[in-house]
Amino acid sequence: GSSVTRILLGADSTVIDVGRSKRTVSGPARRALEARDGHCRWPGCDRHAKRSAAHHLVHWIHGGTTDLSNLILLCHRHHWMVHEGGWQLVCSDDGRMLTIPPVTEFQRLARGPD
Repeated sequence: GSSVTRILLGADSTVIDVGRSKRTVSGPARRALEARDGHCRWPGCDRHAKRSAAHHLVHWIHGGTTDLSNLILLCHRHHWMVHEGGWQLVCSDDGRMLTIPPVTEFQRLARGPD
């Protein structure tokens, strides 16, 4: 079977967005992400872009794309908190990142059965 891949190019014909053809972010797309974010996007964190990882807001495994609109920079600590610690990040309509802590066992028990 055949497939179609959407690729967005910058003004100088460098690749910016690659849809789902690639999971990793490198080259011009990484530079565009660093230029846009400048640092870790976790609220209150200012770890520099060069020391941060590209994070898919809609996770790759759940169909998220490797497009700038679905990527943010997170320092390694906050990237771990999202992937391993159960935290969630949501982008508000005005572009701010909102954090949602993981549900604790106590909260789960207090809520009762679903």
